[in-house]
Amino acid sequence: MKGRSLFIRRWLDFYRYQFKVLHAVIDWTVALYIVLPALAFVIYQYVEWANGSGLLYEWSERVEWRWLYAVGILIVCTGSIHTFLLEADQVFLLQKKAIIRQMKQYALVYSLLFTLAKWLLLFFLLLPFIIDSVRVTISESASLLIYIFGLHTVFLSLKQERIRKPRSIWRQITDFILKAVLFACSFLMITFTEWHLLSLVGVMFFIFAYIRSLKKTASFSAFEAEVLEERKIRLTLAGLVMMTSQDVRMPRVKDRMRRKPLLFRNSKRIFKKRTTYTIYKELFFKVMLRNGEYARHLYMLLSAFTILTVVSPIFLKVMALLVYTGVCRYVLSLIFDKVMDAPILIGADKESDEYYRARKSCVNTLHYACVSCCFLAAVISFLMK
Repeated sequence: MKGRSLFIRRWLDFYRYQFKVLHAVIDWTVALYIVLPALAFVIYQYVEWANGSGLLYEWSERVEWRWLYAVGILIVCTGSIHTFLLEADQVFLLQKKAIIRQMKQYALVYSLLFTLAKWLLLFFLLLPFIIDSVRVTISESASLLIYIFGLHTVFLSLKQERIRKPRSIWRQITDFILKAVLFACSFLMITFTEWHLLSLVGVMFFIFAYIRSLKKTASFSAFEAEVLEERKIRLTLAGLVMMTSQDVRMPRVKDRMRRKPLLFRNSKRIFKKRTTYTIYKELFFKVMLRNGEYARHLYMLLSAFTILTVVSPIFLKVMALLVYTGVCRYVLSLIFDKVMDAPILIGADKESDEYYRARKSCVNTLHYACVSCCFLAAVISFLMK
């Protein structure tokens, strides 16, 4: 077996699994009454948008195309480099190291091509509106596309490096500062740099990221971390589906690279007084802070609505805040119920007053904090107009 055939087999298996997840959620009735009408509505609105009318056109005119920057930042901060590694590969690592390394190289090329395909799709969908509203030529738009794609590959390379090393609070702060510096420099370059120079910098970014990532594929020093990340990528779609269900649970992906939480060394008590009420609250907050998936879903939800409130006009800001208020509380309620379904709480009285008091208190605490962040972003954006 060669590395290319192994990559193709793993790639097909990955998409078969994603199709099974979608097939489990979207049966023929959902597709007939929800998915197909929604798809037809989006296509119709896009055609109306191209003709200078429709809901999307009116909305884009009100927000003055600032939402394009938000969409670009969100796409740049997302994505991953696949490895298609399995935990069983470690058994054959000594005998088949060259094949597995070749598979990882093909996976790297696939990840970069997939990233390019996303940008090209977005580029061709929005090109007529960018030229009409921003007043740039096709060559200037192509230069901007090359630069953003190169910047995105650099972000993917940084994420690949972060996966390979144990996470710490200082490493996260350094990563955040580096991203902020890259975004600030990118803003200055796009504003004041010639377009041909911008495309050249984008090509240099891509070459740097590709060579750096290619060197990482030859190393197996972080094999367990790469397997863990690949399992998380594989379960991303299933996790988004199951987050809205109270009856199903995500398979647990054990993070061997995780360190003890900064604020809860040796499982220190949060509350000095121990009652049934405080035990429920303490358990929820410790699990919530130690489980990256719960925190990541809340962060993604908060980021999406925060950007929506920043770039939208006043009446849409109010609508976004109202929608986020309800959605956030629903998601927090689901998270609390899933945390309390832990095996350690089998036999606990979940119909008691203490349980419902703890549930209400925990949900209210996080709900008020998240809504306050979204509201503060809306106020700041309103004052800066």
